[in-house]
Amino acid sequence: MRKTSDLVEEMLKEAKKAWLVAIVVGFETETKFIFSSSGHPVEDLNTLVKKGGAPVGLLKFEKEDTTAQGSFRPFEEYSGEQWVTTYLAGLLENTGEIIALSQDQQNFADY
Repeated sequence: MRKTSDLVEEMLKEAKKAWLVAIVVGFETETKFIFSSSGHPVEDLNTLVKKGGAPVGLLKFEKEDTTAQGSFRPFEEYSGEQWVTTYLAGLLENTGEIIALSQDQQNFADY
């Protein structure tokens, strides 16, 4: 696994051409997000990793008028893992709730 700072750098690079991007951090019983709008994304991600979370990929959201469209991409460490693709695709079913979390919290959010 790459350093958390590398993952955050990847997210922030992606965020330059998107409305919102989030790192998906999976735990055994929950999912948490580090949003590109976070004031301290490296520290936030380090905290979640120390608590046992695994950063598995990115969610990317584009906004057009009043509609948001989401997409996902596993991190290269998980690119061949079918379960990650299924997991990330399933999260997009909750696009509205994830976007609301990003607007409610500037650090990391529970989902």
